[in-house]
Amino acid sequence: MSEYNIKLVGLDIDGTLLNSKNQISPRNHAAIRAAIDAGCRVIPATGRPLRGVLPEFLQIPGVDYAVTANGATVVRLADREFVIKNWISRARVQQIYQATQGLWRVFDVFTGGSGYCEQRNLDAAEEWAPRNMAPYMRMSRQPVESMWDFIASQEGFEKCTMFFTSEENRQKARQIAREMGGFAIVSSEANNLEVSDEGATKGLALLELGRMLGLEKSQVMACGDSENDLAMLEAVGLGVAMGNAPLAIQQKAAAVTATNDEDGVALALEKYVLGR
Repeated sequence: MSEYNIKLVGLDIDGTLLNSKNQISPRNHAAIRAAIDAGCRVIPATGRPLRGVLPEFLQIPGVDYAVTANGATVVRLADREFVIKNWISRARVQQIYQATQGLWRVFDVFTGGSGYCEQRNLDAAEEWAPRNMAPYMRMSRQPVESMWDFIASQEGFEKCTMFFTSEENRQKARQIAREMGGFAIVSSEANNLEVSDEGATKGLALLELGRMLGLEKSQVMACGDSENDLAMLEAVGLGVAMGNAPLAIQQKAAAVTATNDEDGVALALEKYVLGR
């Protein structure tokens, strides 16, 4: 057994659990099952909505919670109950939509465990979706005719995501959101910004879930690769950066594993949970 006594592991999905072919490798799958069999919870900790989390992960026996939408929501999978919610109000989403309009190519929102995107943008997803992720965008988002009208029809949102065609516009939008205050602002892809309530981060959600389960911070581990994982890697007892993560992320993590194409998740679980 491992000397670390890890009892809860949050795994980022894109660039972490998934390899560059957007697949869970057999070794990663086996390591998750082995960790669960050893008495450790292993759960998604992702920027995706619940609708976009891979069924092959959620269906592994013992995967019973999911941290979604960058920590805005924690879902108990048995009954789809939102046990933790840190959402943005309708008024705040309307404000940032209007303040950044003209800078982004696509503005979409998550609410109730699903993403929503204008139909015309989903139809043209190959033009703006990063890293061959157009199929994922269509799977994880439901179509709406008018994003502005849809926002007006809802009470609150897990997060909103903007996709850009220029880095200059992305940085302008980041600055606008920062000056508005009250937001957590991160990127998971080179052309996006993800905006959540300032109390919604993967790290805060994972630690709160750990407290609900009677765990200490030292018993919580996380693996991630990008900016939206940084708060999680810094917050938990053992933050493990992927070998494919930017150097700035690796330098702030407690440990670094192999890349997502080299079964880095499996290696981390084997070392820190299973003690192999």
